[in-house]
Amino acid sequence: MTNFFPVNIDEPHLADFRDSAIAPDIAALNFRSFDGSNESELDEAFTLLIEEPDHNNNGTLAGKSQNKLAKALRSGGWIFEGYKGVCVKPNSPRKVKDENGKEKDIKYESPRGQGKLQLLIPRISVRAGLEIVSKLGEEVETEYRHRLELSAPGAEDPGFWDWYLEHDGFIVITEGIKKACSLVSNGYPAIALNGMWGWETNIKDMFGNVERDDLGKSLKTIHPDLEPFLDGREIVLALDREANPDKVTMVEMAKAAFVRALDGEGIVVTDLKWRNAKGSTKGIDDYIAAKGIKALDRAYANRSEIVLPKPKEERKTCGDTLLEIGKIATYFHTADKIPYADIWIEGNRHTYPVRSKAFRLWLSGEYLNSTEKGIGSQTLQDTLSTLEAIAIFRGETRQVYLRTAEHQGKIYIDLGTPDWKAIEIDSSGWQLVSDPPIRFWRPESLLPLPYPVEGGSLDELKKLLNVDGSAWILIITFLLFCFCPGKTYPVLVISAHRGSGKTAAAEIIKSLIDPGKAALIKLQGDTLKLAVTLSRRWLAVYDNVGHISPEQSDDLCRVATNFGYSTRTLHTTDEETTFELTRPQIITAIDALVTRDDLADRVLMVQLPEITEKERLPQAELNAKVEAAKPRILGALLTALSQTLAVIPDLKPDLLPRMADYALFAIASEKALGLKDGDFMKVFNQSRQQSRQVVIESSPVGEAIVRLMENYPIPQSWKGTASQLLKELEKHTDEATYRSRYFPKASNLLSRQLKRLY
Repeated sequence: MTNFFPVNIDEPHLADFRDSAIAPDIAALNFRSFDGSNESELDEAFTLLIEEPDHNNNGTLAGKSQNKLAKALRSGGWIFEGYKGVCVKPNSPRKVKDENGKEKDIKYESPRGQGKLQLLIPRISVRAGLEIVSKLGEEVETEYRHRLELSAPGAEDPGFWDWYLEHDGFIVITEGIKKACSLVSNGYPAIALNGMWGWETNIKDMFGNVERDDLGKSLKTIHPDLEPFLDGREIVLALDREANPDKVTMVEMAKAAFVRALDGEGIVVTDLKWRNAKGSTKGIDDYIAAKGIKALDRAYANRSEIVLPKPKEERKTCGDTLLEIGKIATYFHTADKIPYADIWIEGNRHTYPVRSKAFRLWLSGEYLNSTEKGIGSQTLQDTLSTLEAIAIFRGETRQVYLRTAEHQGKIYIDLGTPDWKAIEIDSSGWQLVSDPPIRFWRPESLLPLPYPVEGGSLDELKKLLNVDGSAWILIITFLLFCFCPGKTYPVLVISAHRGSGKTAAAEIIKSLIDPGKAALIKLQGDTLKLAVTLSRRWLAVYDNVGHISPEQSDDLCRVATNFGYSTRTLHTTDEETTFELTRPQIITAIDALVTRDDLADRVLMVQLPEITEKERLPQAELNAKVEAAKPRILGALLTALSQTLAVIPDLKPDLLPRMADYALFAIASEKALGLKDGDFMKVFNQSRQQSRQVVIESSPVGEAIVRLMENYPIPQSWKGTASQLLKELEKHTDEATYRSRYFPKASNLLSRQLKRLY
C-alpha cells in the first residue's frame, strides 16, 4: 500500500479506516472529515442527506427527524462522496430501539427520499486499479497500464469503472461503503449496497403504480443503478456474517431472492464465505484487517456458486416442501400456549397466529410461488399442526398485544399499516418505529390509523366533535387515556337528542384510537358473543343503546375493570376456552339509561349540543374533513400524551376518586390540554353527581325517598329503622310500583337497595 497521507481526514477517522484495512490513498479519494461546530461544514453535510430541508420561521430545522439528524451531525464525522453515492457517519450517531428494547446506533446516514441512489461506488486510485486488473490476466493488465501512462500511484483513475465495465471482470457486492473500500484497497473490485435488500426495487406500470401478484405482494426487480455492473459477469456476494439466527435467515433469503431475480440472465452468483476471526465482527473489512490479504485471497479462491435448491431425485412430498417453507418463519407462543409466527415480508416483520387466515394465506402463497402449484387442505392442516408444535415446544414465550402495549415505561401503538410500523411514546416525545420490542396481533377487523404528523392542534378535533366546556374535558381525557394499556377504564356515555351527531362523534373518536370494520356495534345480551366481539377490538362503541339490563350492566362493569369468561371449546368434551380482557367503552344513547349504581360509578356523562341546520354537513363532506384532519389530530394527541406521561411520576394528589388510574392521568393531562389546575376534578365530580342522580331517579326506592323528604315536616331529616322506613316509603309509592318486583317487600331487601344507592 502507498504511504500517501490523506490530509482532509482527522486522525480518529484515519484510525477507523486503518482498522477496516482501508488504504490511505482510497481513504483520501473517498472520505473527508467535517467539523459539526462549523456551520458551513454542518450545512454541507446536512444538505447531502436532505436536499431541501424545511426550516421554521426562526431559521431552525423543522421536523423532529431533521432535528435529530442535525443533532447527530453537530458531533462531526466523516463523509463518503465517491464515484457514485453519498453517506455520512456522525461521531455521535442517532439512537433507535431494536426489537428487544435495547438502544442501537444509526451509524451511517444515507440520503433520504424516493429515487435516491442505492449504490455506493468508491473512487479508484491508480495503485488499486493495477492490483484489481492484475486478476484479469496479463493482456488486460498491459492494456490498462498503457491507458494510465505516467499517472502517479496515489492519484485517482477517474475513468476506472467505465473502463472496467467494458471487460469481463468480476464484481464484489457487499454491504456498507467501508467494506467496499477495504476490498478495493486490497485489489478487489467492490461496490456497496445500503443493505442486504438494496439491490431490489418495485416493478411499476406505465402510470407509476406498483405492480402486485395475486396475493397483493409487490413485485420486485433489479434496481436500474445496479444493472450496468451485472451484464453477464460473475457477481461475488460478500454480505455480512450474522450471528443472530433470525438475521442469518434474512441474509440467506436476500441472497436467494437476488439469484432468483437474475434467473435466466446468464449471470453466475458466488458467495464469498469466511470464518469470523477471533475478536472480529461480522464484516469482510474486519476479516481482512484481522487475517490479511492472503486470507482474503483464499476466501475468494474457495468461493462457491449460489444455486437455488432443486428437488432431489427422490420426490419430496407436498408436505415436506410446505414444511420447509414454513420453517422460514420464527415461531413463539403465548403463556396460554397460543402459537404465533414472525415472518418477514418486504423487509417488515409481520406477526400472525399460526392458525390465522393471514398465516395460511402467506404459507399457501409461498408454496405457490415456489412450486407453481396449489396445496391440498389436509396437507395444509397437517403442516400447520407441525408448525404449532414447533412454536409451542421450541419457541420462546412472548406476550402479544392488541393495538396498544406498554414496555419498559414506553407506550407502543400499532398503526395497523402494511409496513407494520408502530408509534413509540414516552415522556420525551413520540416517533415511528419499524420493529417495536413487543409483538402485536391484528384481527381481520382491524384497520390502520393514519401516519401522525407534527404541528396539529386539538382545537381541530373539538370543532369536529362540536363540543366545548365540560363535555370536551371528559371526552379528550377519556380519548387520551384509551392509549394507555393495562388500566381500568371509565365508560363514556354520549347522550343527545336525535340529530346531535352523537354517532358521528363516537365514530371520530373510534377512528383516532382503534379504527376497524363494524366500528359501531350492538350491546350484546349474550356474554359469550360480547367476549368474542371485544377480543378483536381495543375500543368498543355501542351505538344507539335503548336499554341496559342488569346483566348487561354487570358485563359493562367487568369489561371496564377485568373481564373474564370461559366456555367449553368447540368439538371437545373437557377443554376450555378463556377470555380475559379489559377495554375502554363508549355508549351512545338518546336517554340517560344508566340505572345501576355500580355502572354509574364508572360512567362519564356527556351531553352533546344540538347541531343547527347551518352547522350540519353532508356525511361525505364530514368524512372528507375528518380524514384530512386525522394525521394532524393524532400527532397532537400523541404530543399531549407524551407531555402527560412526563407529569405523572411527580403527581401526588391528596385524594383520588374511584377510577383512580383515569383520574390521576386526567389530572396530569391538564397542562398538556391547556386546562387550569382543578378543571378536571370539578367536571368529573359534576359528572358523577349527574350519574348518581339518574340512578336515584330511576329507582322506585330512590323516588319514594325523594318524595318522603319533600313532604317530611323537618326538611332533609328522618331517623328510624329499616322496617319503619319501609312503612313510610309505602305511603309515598303508587300501587303499581309497590306491587312490582323492583320494590322491596322486606326490611333486609330495603337495606340492600339503600346500600346500592348510597
